[in-house]
Amino acid sequence: MAVSKTQPSSPRRRSLLLAGGALAVPAFAVRNAWAQNKVLRVSTYTGPQAEYVRKFIIPAFEKQFGCKVLQTESATLANIAVMRTQRANPQFSVMMMDDLGIPIAKAENLIEQLPQDRIPNLANVFPRYVLNDRYGTAFSVSAIAPWYSTAAGVPVESFATLWSEDLRGQFMMTTPKLSMSVTLLVAAAALATGKPIAQAQYELDAGWAKMAELKPNVQTIYEASGNAVLQVSQGQAIAAGPDFSKAIYPYIFKGAPVTFSQPKEGAFAGINCVTLVKNAPEPELGAAFIDMCLANEFQKGMAEFIYAAPSVKDIDLKADVAKMVPYPADRINALHSLDWAYINPLRSGIIDKFNQVFGA
Repeated sequence: MAVSKTQPSSPRRRSLLLAGGALAVPAFAVRNAWAQNKVLRVSTYTGPQAEYVRKFIIPAFEKQFGCKVLQTESATLANIAVMRTQRANPQFSVMMMDDLGIPIAKAENLIEQLPQDRIPNLANVFPRYVLNDRYGTAFSVSAIAPWYSTAAGVPVESFATLWSEDLRGQFMMTTPKLSMSVTLLVAAAALATGKPIAQAQYELDAGWAKMAELKPNVQTIYEASGNAVLQVSQGQAIAAGPDFSKAIYPYIFKGAPVTFSQPKEGAFAGINCVTLVKNAPEPELGAAFIDMCLANEFQKGMAEFIYAAPSVKDIDLKADVAKMVPYPADRINALHSLDWAYINPLRSGIIDKFNQVFGA
C-alpha cells in the first residue's frame, strides 16, 4: 500500500532531514564551536594602533569565534612586567611589544614559540620579521629616522647632516628614555668608525665622542612627537628625531610643514610585534587572534589607518600611503634592524651616558 502524505516519516528520512539541517548551519559555527563564550585577554599598544584593534580586529574576531576579547592598552616594558608578575597564573594570552622586548621575554620563558599550524598567515610575513626563532612576529613596521622642516632650506638627507653648522641650536633630540634614541648612537658610531650601520651597532663606545660633537646643535630633548612637530612647524627648530615614521606622518597628512628623512645610510626598522604568552589561559584562541592580525584585510586596514607598513607580502596600499611607508619588499627589507639581544643589557649604561653628555 502507498504511504499516505499524512503518515510520519521513517526514522531514516528523519535522520536525513536532521543531517540536512546540520548542513544548513553556518560553517564557522561548526568550526569554531570550541571558542564559543570564551574570554580572551590581549594587551595592545596605545594610540592609533590600539584604536584600530579595538574598532576593527576585535569586533571581527568576536563575531567569527563567538567569544569575548578584553583589551588592555600598554607598552613593551610594562607588558613584560605584567607577565613576570603573572608568571604562575597568566591572565593574558596575547601580548604586543616592540622587537626589543622579545629577547627579554624569551630568555625569561614568558612567551611561547608561535605555532605555525595554528597561525597559517605567519607564512606570509617577510621572513626577517619573524623574530627570535619564531617567538614573536611583526605585524606592523615603521621607519625610524630624523625629520625636518620643509621651510627652513636644510634638508636632512644623511644622519651626518645633524652635525652640520646649519643646525647649530636647531636640533630637537629624542629623549634617551625612548628606544629609538639608540639609533642615533648607532649612526654616530657608524660615522665615527666608517663602518656600515649593521656593524657599527656592535661598537657603540666609538660613537660617544661623536655624540659629544652633536651637543652644540641640540636645542632641547623631547618625549612627545606632537609637541615637537608643533615647535618645528612654528620655526622654533629645523630638525628633530630620530622618531617613528608612524608618529610623524599623521601630522604631514594634516598639512604640517615637515617631512620625514630618507637618510642615505638607510633608516632603521621600528618593529611592532605580537607574542603568545607562556601557559596562556587561551592558547588556541590567542593563536587565532594573532592569525587575524596578520590577515591581509587587517594588514591593509591597519597600514592605512596608522601609516605604517604591513609585515606581510603582497598588500596593495592606497597610493598616498604607499608613497610614505617603507613598503613593499625592497623598502621594508632595506631597513636596519638592531640586535636587541646585544643592546638590551647595555641600555641602562647608554641612558646614563646620554644624560652625562647632554645633561638630560
